[in-house]
Amino acid sequence: MKVLCDYVYKNGRKCRLKSIEGSKYCPLHISFEEGEKLLGDKLREVKDTTFQRRLKSGQSYFEGVYLYDATIRDYKSEKMLVFRDSTLKSLILDGSEVKGLILIGSTVERLIVYGTALEVLLIKDSNVFGLNVLRVDFSGHISIRDSSVKYLMINSTRFTGAEEGEESSYGERSVSGLILISNLRDVRRVGLNTRYPLMRRILEEHGVNISREGRRAVRARELVIRGVSFDFSPRFKRHVRLTVSGFSGRLVLEDLDVFGHVEIAKSHLRSPEFIHVVTQGNLVLRGSHLIVDSTWAMTVLPSLPVELTVGGFMVVENCRFNNPNAEELFYRLARTSWEKSGDFERADGYYYLEMLARRKARLQSKRRGVKRLFDRLEVAFEWLFADLTCRYGTDWKRPILLWLAAVNFIFPLLFWATKSIAGPSGGMGLLDYEYFSIVTATTIGYGDYHPIGAGRAIASLEALFGTFMWAVFLTVFARKYMR
Repeated sequence: MKVLCDYVYKNGRKCRLKSIEGSKYCPLHISFEEGEKLLGDKLREVKDTTFQRRLKSGQSYFEGVYLYDATIRDYKSEKMLVFRDSTLKSLILDGSEVKGLILIGSTVERLIVYGTALEVLLIKDSNVFGLNVLRVDFSGHISIRDSSVKYLMINSTRFTGAEEGEESSYGERSVSGLILISNLRDVRRVGLNTRYPLMRRILEEHGVNISREGRRAVRARELVIRGVSFDFSPRFKRHVRLTVSGFSGRLVLEDLDVFGHVEIAKSHLRSPEFIHVVTQGNLVLRGSHLIVDSTWAMTVLPSLPVELTVGGFMVVENCRFNNPNAEELFYRLARTSWEKSGDFERADGYYYLEMLARRKARLQSKRRGVKRLFDRLEVAFEWLFADLTCRYGTDWKRPILLWLAAVNFIFPLLFWATKSIAGPSGGMGLLDYEYFSIVTATTIGYGDYHPIGAGRAIASLEALFGTFMWAVFLTVFARKYMR
């Protein structure tokens, strides 16, 4: 007589699979402990065979199942593939085309979605040790929320849709093109386009054919990382806990307290937002392009120093900005972070970049007429007397080199070319011009040589130049070594 499984679904229906002899449950619903007592090592094969058979029969909803290695390869379905209240050692979706993959209230040690095209990926109210989304094309949204996830990796994943999503049957309001990572706990690392040397070996062990194609950018309309609670174990404090690399889209970081470092690299960011973000370690912004609009500059930019707190250092390297005001602010935040640690040499480098951005902002001013002319004259004056001479007070070597080059070469050549110096002897050699140039630049003026004709104007200019450059040198030297 056929004895059906005793498992009752949430909708009140009973499982219609035959139960295992000696148990109340079928191969899918029997627990690992009970099944191993009855079938031993054979349980793994029985579970896998039953699961694959149900997939081929068109079943896409699995509730309360226990599976070891659920590998779904080259699978095509217009239905949502759903796992609810289930326990899986590993779940791999490889080279498939599905409506979506949904995991709710389940426990999975390792979840890998590789080389797959889908509309929706939803992980909710679940416990996942390692979640890897690799080379996936999605036309709807990816939502990983209200779960415990230790390691999360999203690589070479792209949004391919165009229309805004509607509310799904699982109560999710899907915003087309959104990658949402929200309200996760026990997190050790979140990474986009991060390197994981063991991943290739893990995939090959599960029979996944690794593509030799190069890494693609992660493309989405919006990436939101919100309310992620990181593991506060001391051994993770020195690690990079949040990495966004090779991402193209709008980035929103909100309500984060990162116990470690944050790195954003090689990304194309549109109007990024940092809302109540604290990183206990360093914040690294490297090789990225930040594009912001005027609305962002008026609303987000003024509050950024308050919303973003960096406990360590802030590093901004090889970045491009379309808005000089945003560029200035990011360099200022980096400068102040290094000043707090007492590394004034590194802080000076960011101060120089900050002043260049401020100068660029003046050049892009929308003022017209005489005011615009005065702005340009002010910028030219600033470049000549503040940047060219000493890099805004950050380089003490430059005024010395400029002084030596001008006094020992440029001005003597001008005097020689114009023959505008008279002395006690009739003939004037190059060393005589050199001597007069040094005496004039230091404003000593012994009187044995004197300028004539055009030399008077040149000598006056040199005297002003020499006095100004010594004042610059003393100021810069004192600023750099006396603070």
